[in-house]
Amino acid sequence: MDKSRLNLLIVEGTDEKHVVEKLVKRHKLIQSFDIEPKGGYTNLRDSIYNEVNVSGRQALGIVADANGSLENRWQSIRGKLQEVQSNIPTSLSRGGCVFTGPRNSRIGVWLMPDNSHAGELEDFVAEMIPTSDSIWPLSKSFIDGIPDSERPFQPKKITRAYVHAWLATRKEPRPMGTGITAGDFRHDTEVALQFVSWLKELFS
Repeated sequence: MDKSRLNLLIVEGTDEKHVVEKLVKRHKLIQSFDIEPKGGYTNLRDSIYNEVNVSGRQALGIVADANGSLENRWQSIRGKLQEVQSNIPTSLSRGGCVFTGPRNSRIGVWLMPDNSHAGELEDFVAEMIPTSDSIWPLSKSFIDGIPDSERPFQPKKITRAYVHAWLATRKEPRPMGTGITAGDFRHDTEVALQFVSWLKELFS
């Protein structure tokens, strides 16, 4: 097995993969792990048992959106991990969690955006928009001005709409991950630094 595959981060989709890759690069870290998008939360959850039990596995990271309920998502993932072993933390700390898995491997869990609130990847990325940016409030105002009857997105996805409206105003509109590389986003916000610290702890 490729050595990087012994250290694996599983994520929901390609957006998460690209954001993590670009954030790691901006922090000038050597990426000692592979990243595998699972094509949605259900597939990610259902893969946990097999991924933990891969022969030679050294570390497995799990990144998922908390979505509407942080507690429900944590209990969903924790339940899958309990199929492998019983000593799973009862709660998720703000900095994510890292604990010992089978055969002295390491397992880590991070729930977007910050292990403390409901939300998703875009909520994490929104925290990386410079606070002095003058277009951000205008982008939010534009989305807020769309009548409810004409919004195809669900109310809980409004931060996603904010972020992508803001990205569309860049000199060269680009995906979130590429925006990190280009410096559109700050890579040194509190939540970004906490996430990078979690990666270091898990894959060191």
